[in-house]
Amino acid sequence: MARLFSLKPLVLALGVGFGAAATAQAAGDLSLGSTCLNCSPEKLRNEAEAHAVPDIKRSGEEPLPADYTRITADRLEGQTNIKVRAEGDVIIERNDQILNAQWVDYDQSLEIVRAGNTFTLYQNGSTVSGSTVEYNLAEGTGISHNARLEAEHEGRRLQSVSETAEMQGDGRYKLTNTKFNTCERGDASWYIQAKSIEADQNSGIGVAKHASLVFGGVPVLYTPWADFPINGNRKSGLLVPTLSIGSDGLEMAVPYYLNLAPNYDATVTPGFISNRGAQLGGQFRYLDPKFAGKIEGTWMPDDKRSKHNNRYRAQWEHRHQFTDRLSGGIDFHQVSDDDYYRDFYNRDDIARNVNLNRQAWLNYNSRLLDGFFDGYFTAQKYQTLANADGYKDEPYALMPRFSARWQKSISGAQVNVFSQFTRFDHDSKQAGSRVVLYPSVKWDLHNAWGYLRPKIGVHATYYDLDKFEKKNARTLSRTLPVFNIDGGLTFERKASLFGNNYVQTLEPRLFYNYIPTKSQNDLPNFDSSENSFNYSQLFRENLYSGNDRINSANSVSTAVQTRFLNPNNGAELFRAGIGQKFYLKNDNVLLDGSVDRYTRNRSDWVAFANGKVSNSVSVDTDVHYNQNLKRTESFSTGVRYSPEPGKVLSARYKYGRNEKIYLQKNGEYFYDKLSQIDLAAQWPLTKNLYGVARYNHEINVKKPLEILAGVEYKSGCGCWSASVVGQRYVTGLNSKKNAVFFNLQLKDLSNIGNNPFEKLRLAIPGYSKTNEVVKQ
Repeated sequence: MARLFSLKPLVLALGVGFGAAATAQAAGDLSLGSTCLNCSPEKLRNEAEAHAVPDIKRSGEEPLPADYTRITADRLEGQTNIKVRAEGDVIIERNDQILNAQWVDYDQSLEIVRAGNTFTLYQNGSTVSGSTVEYNLAEGTGISHNARLEAEHEGRRLQSVSETAEMQGDGRYKLTNTKFNTCERGDASWYIQAKSIEADQNSGIGVAKHASLVFGGVPVLYTPWADFPINGNRKSGLLVPTLSIGSDGLEMAVPYYLNLAPNYDATVTPGFISNRGAQLGGQFRYLDPKFAGKIEGTWMPDDKRSKHNNRYRAQWEHRHQFTDRLSGGIDFHQVSDDDYYRDFYNRDDIARNVNLNRQAWLNYNSRLLDGFFDGYFTAQKYQTLANADGYKDEPYALMPRFSARWQKSISGAQVNVFSQFTRFDHDSKQAGSRVVLYPSVKWDLHNAWGYLRPKIGVHATYYDLDKFEKKNARTLSRTLPVFNIDGGLTFERKASLFGNNYVQTLEPRLFYNYIPTKSQNDLPNFDSSENSFNYSQLFRENLYSGNDRINSANSVSTAVQTRFLNPNNGAELFRAGIGQKFYLKNDNVLLDGSVDRYTRNRSDWVAFANGKVSNSVSVDTDVHYNQNLKRTESFSTGVRYSPEPGKVLSARYKYGRNEKIYLQKNGEYFYDKLSQIDLAAQWPLTKNLYGVARYNHEINVKKPLEILAGVEYKSGCGCWSASVVGQRYVTGLNSKKNAVFFNLQLKDLSNIGNNPFEKLRLAIPGYSKTNEVVKQ
């Protein structure tokens, strides 16, 4: 090979390989840095300087052809194609690899490089330094001593130190007496320590032997053997256990992950609840370009605290895209007994899971007659869970329902035809079929400062009812015309408030609605209920949901709202409004279908205000006032102070004069006044320690519904955080539960314990993850 000699610098360009990954790492004293848990940025800077990897030096020469090697040094001696020794500020460059060392011996006949007394290697985004390295360029094998590694990939950082690092060729290597973590340089508040780690880049699997998690210098977890993915891919193996303490004692689960194939996997989770017994959970997930879903469940064969045994929960969710226009899915939920959610879940889950959905559906959309067509088919039946008194009110099953809607714009008019067929089934109520046809035409006349939207339609309904007990089979129908017109104006002006500039709008609105009066007490009520009275309800043509009840109307809704917008981007910052409905006739169709008369010619008024009143204060208020009785029917207001992420104080009050409280044994709801106060906070107690709390109190019954309190800590250098949160909450009229959650989060690695983030997010409006908001 040709060699070019010069005094300073000396360059050797060779057409030989510099080798694959010298994944050696370095440390001298084999220390990652300080093991102090109370890390400060100043201390971290000192530790980082003490454990810094030397900067990479480059020759500054023109790039070489692929697979050529350049050696630059102060002194170079030897014989071409036999041996070369380079000394003094040695730089070796090959492709994207750079090696710096005090000296290098290069045996060209054996293609072996030896470097010392210290070396630094840069390759593929990682930096390696150490005392000595010996590397076979041809075979990709070698060994390094006292090695330190620093690497970053997709925003995640890794550092490690090892006594020796053996490169075994073909992407395989072994680290002996090694430590690693994902902290910043010099931060060893926690690390994984292992007797050895063997890794294979081809299989993407690493194996650690005699590994420990060391936290604050103290080993807290140990495993004699563990395997893990080294390339970010999924890998079968044990996941971090979850742990909590509550009314049922200690709860622990140890999940095992199974990477079955690139597009499906499974998790098996054995566990136990100390006061109840052992349980087994599992989840199977699958993914395909045209479908995806999951199947999961939990089983407890023997519950020591319940009359029920073989307790289980099963769930299947599936979504399928059959063609570009046809999609479908399945939702199936089942539990073993009525008490399952009361025994194993919190009060929010209990409220959400009274009726467990079991449903299959298809959705089709297409162009039809130059318009848009949407078709929907479903079969749906619920598992309804009884309350603590044993009563349940099961909804009708849809067996099946088919809905279709066709829309088309014709000469500025929006033509809309809605149709629906439903077969309603029930074990203890009259069943039957219902057909709905609702064609309508709507015009949209608008410009920059206002709009006018008249609409006319005909709502036709036909029933075919089955014989039930003393009720004969029969057919019924109802046809009602519907006419309404919606109009509004928008005025804008520049405004200034609290020293800030805004664009303020003033938006008056009128809504006239006409539907003739028709008694409907001979019609069944399969799926209708009365909507709550609020601001948006002023502009709905039907006060009832579903299609079995249609209110009578000859009314005008009047309202005005104002908005404050950011003048730079138009973002809405604050909105407030007030409105009222005026009745031109007194007829009123009740939920039972009978016709009543209003005792007054205008409705109660409703008002709202929500948004930011300053950069740190936001409000949310809704009011429903009864003018006839001169009293407030419902009222809720909340204020939140959040000067920066991680600092939030929240207070909310809710009042209802006649609210549903609970379902009684006779199947009727017990109504009473509702008066609740809800206080919540997340606030720094010290620089890195945050307190979290919530207190939800029912004033009338003089007892709390939920109490939550805890602390969250993040290390000053941001490499770990921990939280302890206790919770006490009501699960029924005379029942409550306790829970304590522990969590240790190691940056970019894992959570140990039971992460309370979701509970805190729901309990504390404006809550932020503490480990993302602590400032350095």
